[in-house]
Amino acid sequence: MNKLVKTSVLLSTAVILGSAVAPLAANAATYKTINWQETSDLGTMDPSKVTASVDFDALQATGEGLYRYGQDAKPELALAESVQKSDDGLTYTFKLRPDLKWANGEPLTAQDFVYGWQRTNDPKTASQYAYLFSGIKGADDIQSGKDKNLNDLGVKAVDDTTLEVTLDKPMPQLESILTMAPFYPQSQKFVEKVGSKYGTASKYTLASGPYVQKGWTGSNNKYSLVKNTNYWDAKAVKTPKVSIQTIKDQNTGYNLYKAGKLDFTNLSPDQVKASKKNKAYKVIPQATTFYLELNEKKVAALKNVKIRQALSYAIDRKTMSEKILTGTATPATTLTPQNLAKDPNTGKDFAKSAAVKGAISYDKAKAKKLFAEGLKEEGKKKLNLQVLTDDTDGAKRTAQFLQSQLQNLSGLKVSIKTVPFKQRLALSEDKNFDVVISAWGADYAEPSTFLDLFTSESTFNNGSWANADYDNAVKAASTTDVTDENKRYDDYKTAEQAIEKDAGVVPLYYRSLATLSRPSVKEVVTNPVGAQYDWKWAYKK
Repeated sequence: MNKLVKTSVLLSTAVILGSAVAPLAANAATYKTINWQETSDLGTMDPSKVTASVDFDALQATGEGLYRYGQDAKPELALAESVQKSDDGLTYTFKLRPDLKWANGEPLTAQDFVYGWQRTNDPKTASQYAYLFSGIKGADDIQSGKDKNLNDLGVKAVDDTTLEVTLDKPMPQLESILTMAPFYPQSQKFVEKVGSKYGTASKYTLASGPYVQKGWTGSNNKYSLVKNTNYWDAKAVKTPKVSIQTIKDQNTGYNLYKAGKLDFTNLSPDQVKASKKNKAYKVIPQATTFYLELNEKKVAALKNVKIRQALSYAIDRKTMSEKILTGTATPATTLTPQNLAKDPNTGKDFAKSAAVKGAISYDKAKAKKLFAEGLKEEGKKKLNLQVLTDDTDGAKRTAQFLQSQLQNLSGLKVSIKTVPFKQRLALSEDKNFDVVISAWGADYAEPSTFLDLFTSESTFNNGSWANADYDNAVKAASTTDVTDENKRYDDYKTAEQAIEKDAGVVPLYYRSLATLSRPSVKEVVTNPVGAQYDWKWAYKK
């Protein structure tokens, strides 16, 4: 599963606080503050630059697009109240809800969508998620720099409440991706006022969604979400405040939960064993795969397919899932996770349909043989690799297990580098690593949300792996075969099997979250795709 002001920031803040005091006091008598744990530091509140799941969680709380995932985990109209689709499926006309407002009370109009979408596609913004706009008219040429005119992007404000979206080709995933933060509206007036500080701290954000963020300085580990009384659906928001803090140490989180200071915490394997009979114990499934990216640009030996395959075969995923990541992991046999999508050609889960038997498995003898052959082909007798990972407890345990597994290969020495999550992302994007433990969570319920990542031109392909068959299959799925579901899934299968056989990445496990969630907290929506948590309807009595 990984990138808004009135005349002044201070004035805007004062307006928000002033308008929120009375409703908060009324709600406080019935509904209590929800105290929530995240395991990674918040990185950005800029919808154009968001990449990490923790950032998507926060942005989903404070923002909204044309669609939002509802309580049934399906996209439903949000800031838009209706949509009309042309006969050829290439033009969508959205009618916005009347009298929409930003949290500072200023009107939210169709032009705010135009500006936000153009800003995300502008190469100067360097949005990693801009690739999701591919299929919207002009997006590819604008992102590549071929077309310098942002007005050529297929989004137009017909009037203040009418937005017209034009596509180059049909987009089966359109409704799902329109729920995501890069497709949120952005206030040009606010963004230009705060400049490069936009999204770097609470005071440099402007909410369009259920909550307003308070207290994040850009570097601290605690902030709060307070009800946005200018949100169009404010009546559905019961909770006056959600208090969120980053707690990387699972023992700390566990103890705070037991002391009544947290309402939600993630569990370590030992804590899972002690909590399974607790009525608050809950496993949250996710369409997320953890994998190793191998940096072929920095480490020449990793260009050798036998060496990459050897690293994959050397890992006992079953033991890792059962002993190291108890309650939170299922051994991966594909890049695309299970429970994401069904293959229309077979009626089976796509991950099961597309898996190449034995390609992603534990075979110690085969690993040693391939590694020795690979080293010989590269003219080497030994290889040193550094595994980059986050500084959380789970990440450290995983890295240490992988180190012990991989060093069973004769001639391989593995070291570990642990850094904060934000730094790991930066090092990955800069391709400054040998091997990195990465993860991707599905943005929408189709295999392309994973397979698009590793084309040779993808900005997310941090390992610089390239495979022509893979590229061609992914391209066909989004072009010539896009309207034929059966052919499209055949293309997905071709791509999935290519990356498995070639060990373009090394899938490790599909993640679930083992948690303690206080029973008094109700209606938190957990999404297997997109942002993990949605507190819009949540409440605690």
